[in-house]
Amino acid sequence: MNIDLLDIVRGQLRRTRTPPSSRIDLPLNAEESEPGKATGAILKMDEYEQELLLSPLFTPVQGDRAECEAALAPAGLSLEAQGAMLATLASETLSCPVRVGGHTGYLPLPEVVVDRYLRLLGLDRPVDEGVATAIDQALTGDARHLAMSLARRPVWSGPAASDLLRRLVSHWARLGTLSDVRLAFLTDFVRTYRCRTEPELIRSLRSLLESYRIDPDHPYYQNPALEEKQAESIRSHQCDETVRLHRVSMAREILEDGSRQSS
Repeated sequence: MNIDLLDIVRGQLRRTRTPPSSRIDLPLNAEESEPGKATGAILKMDEYEQELLLSPLFTPVQGDRAECEAALAPAGLSLEAQGAMLATLASETLSCPVRVGGHTGYLPLPEVVVDRYLRLLGLDRPVDEGVATAIDQALTGDARHLAMSLARRPVWSGPAASDLLRRLVSHWARLGTLSDVRLAFLTDFVRTYRCRTEPELIRSLRSLLESYRIDPDHPYYQNPALEEKQAESIRSHQCDETVRLHRVSMAREILEDGSRQSS
């Protein structure tokens, strides 16, 4: 078993949580080792109730995925190894501190919650060999870990998406312009605008720049249905001046690198 990876995931699960609202009623134990009201109340729930109640507190973010890369091979974790990790963690009857207002109690973690957390980490997804080589050549430390975790995201699954990522990352690595920041932008952009080929990506990036030139306060949507669904929610807090400048800068850099010859 990958003990280092197990230790990382265990540490993540045991970190102090704060519910999004103090009005959420969570059964908590006063002490970590206490088999008290929280353990009894949660174990009496059906699995779907446990997952529904606790999933807001135990959904990994990108930083959690990146942290795992220090102990994860590019090929990822086999399903058998992930199953063994789940069995080990479930057998430990983990609990984590939860802070509600000025009070901290301890919350036992049911197996269904640990299982969901492991699945959402995506440890079983492989990174394309060419992508992994380019990242390892260009990046180190936290930047390397974040880039590798981004390359595991579902948006890059499938032959077309994988090929697009491989060609871009390899080209940027040869130019010396590959960065975790750029890869994060690219991953989010491709997920949002559903580019699957380099010509599609170029068209979408150019359209983004043109839309900001014409109307700098609003985002660009290639899909009208997506615009109707997201426009009202996205404009107020995700498209401020800082976000706009970042998107424009990233789009220009990617387009410029597309026309450069690598040595």
